[in-house]
Amino acid sequence: MNVSFRRVSIAVAIALAAVSAGLAQAADTAATKGPQPGRAALGGQIGSSYVFSGGDYADGAQPRLSFAGHFRYQIDRTWGWQFSPEFTWNGYVSHAQAPYLDAHFPGENASKQRYISQFAGLGAQLQYFGGAPGSRWHIGAGPAIYRVVVQNHRKVVTDPVSKEDLKSAHLGATAEFGIERLLKRLPNTALEATVAWHMVFASDKTKFPSGWNSDPMLVELRLGAHYYYDFRRPKPAGKGAKGLSK
Repeated sequence: MNVSFRRVSIAVAIALAAVSAGLAQAADTAATKGPQPGRAALGGQIGSSYVFSGGDYADGAQPRLSFAGHFRYQIDRTWGWQFSPEFTWNGYVSHAQAPYLDAHFPGENASKQRYISQFAGLGAQLQYFGGAPGSRWHIGAGPAIYRVVVQNHRKVVTDPVSKEDLKSAHLGATAEFGIERLLKRLPNTALEATVAWHMVFASDKTKFPSGWNSDPMLVELRLGAHYYYDFRRPKPAGKGAKGLSK
């Protein structure tokens, strides 16, 4: 879990550094507050996820923390797009049984008590926005790519037949519904609550014939904030007039 979390943290840190450079070059003005067309937002959220469907991934699953960052761009008043890195995991109850005994721990039974399933993803969404400028809602959906890892005692589980480790990348899909509210004293800062859905196309009966070969689906509830800034610097009016006069 620590390795995957560090990778996601590094990616978010790089994104923050890039946007900070953009903010230094183009300061916000009083005329461009909040989610105006041509503006962007950088934010982060924390919450909880739950694997509610997906065979061995869902059997006995228990909710755990989830972390998400997002870079959002406002195309016009009602449409925008978003890139979002994410990391989450689920634990398991002790009475749930894994599909096979873990060869790394031959003296143990098949209890999932020490198992975790990890999901590190990057999604891209097209989003539709509604509501008033100070308090908006949005719905979005799009493709995603996920890295899925199953561990027991923090050691990656191996399929006993194929000898493949249960760690691989898969395509998937993501969707979300969120409500944001801009702060009155900080009009470029918004608080947001989000409900998200993920589906990972992880079924692979060739690599994982013994189990853990379903398509897990997760639901998330997240809370966080984001900051709107001028993504595109407007062209000086004088330049345009000069060009027309030539």
